[in-house]
Amino acid sequence: MKKHTKYIIKFAGVAFLIALVLSSCEKWIDTNINTDPDAPADVPMKLILPGIEQDMGYNLAGNDMVRTTNIWMQQFDGVVRQSFTEARYQLLPADVNNLWDALYTGMLMNAKTMLNKAETPDNESPYNAGVARVLIATTLGTATDLFGDMPFSDAFKGIDNVLHPTFDTQERIYDTLFVILNDAISNFNAGSDPIGVGGDVAYGGDVAKWKKAAYSMLARHELQLTGVNGNAAYSAALAAAANGFASNDDDFMIPWNADNHNPIYQFMEQRTDIRMGSTFVDMLKASNDPRLPFYCAEDGNGEYTGSVICSQNEDASKPGDYIAALDAPSYLMTYSELKFIEAEANMALGNTADAQAAFEAAVAASVLRVTGSANTAWLDANINGVAVSMDLIMTQKYIDSFGTNQAYADYRRTGLPVLTIPSQALLSAVPARFPYAQDEISYNGDNVPSVTISDKLWWNK
Repeated sequence: MKKHTKYIIKFAGVAFLIALVLSSCEKWIDTNINTDPDAPADVPMKLILPGIEQDMGYNLAGNDMVRTTNIWMQQFDGVVRQSFTEARYQLLPADVNNLWDALYTGMLMNAKTMLNKAETPDNESPYNAGVARVLIATTLGTATDLFGDMPFSDAFKGIDNVLHPTFDTQERIYDTLFVILNDAISNFNAGSDPIGVGGDVAYGGDVAKWKKAAYSMLARHELQLTGVNGNAAYSAALAAAANGFASNDDDFMIPWNADNHNPIYQFMEQRTDIRMGSTFVDMLKASNDPRLPFYCAEDGNGEYTGSVICSQNEDASKPGDYIAALDAPSYLMTYSELKFIEAEANMALGNTADAQAAFEAAVAASVLRVTGSANTAWLDANINGVAVSMDLIMTQKYIDSFGTNQAYADYRRTGLPVLTIPSQALLSAVPARFPYAQDEISYNGDNVPSVTISDKLWWNK
């Protein structure tokens, strides 16, 4: 009996303690213990926007994308480590994991969140909706020109348990891209907005400039379809360009400063895997181009030298302040690019006089942006009045587009300028695309197209 009494007393004691704990929990447990005060569930659009813009400046216009495409375009040379393998035309799925993740989580998903907020009754803001659409289109357009087919219409549905999104064809993505940009233009034509665009590091909330950016992006991607749509693409590009950027003051760029450093500056500070490419430097030297000392830093002998592609010449010049200064901005699209679009389109359509005028304006805008000076004497000696040709247009656009992805997009479409494939290259031609990310292959493999980096994109076939 004593034995049973002992267990009864033990059980009663345990029961009492459990009851005490349960009753006390209601008094001392903070019901908000799992809420992170530094990660609020509802973030205003003026705080979402600058984060997206800086992600775009870092990943679309300044980090992995630009380094790789500029190496392939021989504007840079990769001299050691991963950059050297890229100079030999090797790029593996694991090499683009960070870029792929940034495209979806840092840019597209956040821009979609901003768009959704701008179209809810409590936050209705046509101008913010337009800005979000330009950000989505800029990101999507740049990305599809590297990767081809991508998840989009079936993406961002994780909340609905769509964890393995299908890939939209590049043709469908381009159709979607044009719809998004035209919807953005409609947003900017709303006439008024009760909220206004806040937190904008690109244009300071200037809706007129955002509208020009939408038209300019439309012109860029209409031109990209010349291999698909022929002269209709040139005409569509000209129609959009007529409403696009009007001067260098309209350039779509992301600024950097002492607290938030330029991404190429960061790369050179930490790794220094790249040098200026001899193909590019020699081209600038041939005409005593005034942009040379801005694009290119002096080497150890006080000269501007390029590394012969795949020569691993670490003594060649590093990138100059235009692209690699601590506070050098990253350009998503420029007025000079738009004028080159006009020049090419007019040249292809037989409008030689218009092509000449647009070409001269494009080079003048480029020189002014890069050097800060008009350099009229050099322009008169080398550009103004020189009979325009498609080769001349694309060569000067190649020089102008240093530090962006545009030279790579144009090269695949036109084959200009002509580049010599290095003997150490693992392929017989410049790669036609980026590979899909290893993470996407691992977790969504059934939907990932089977491609190599030599397989051409839809608009390039």
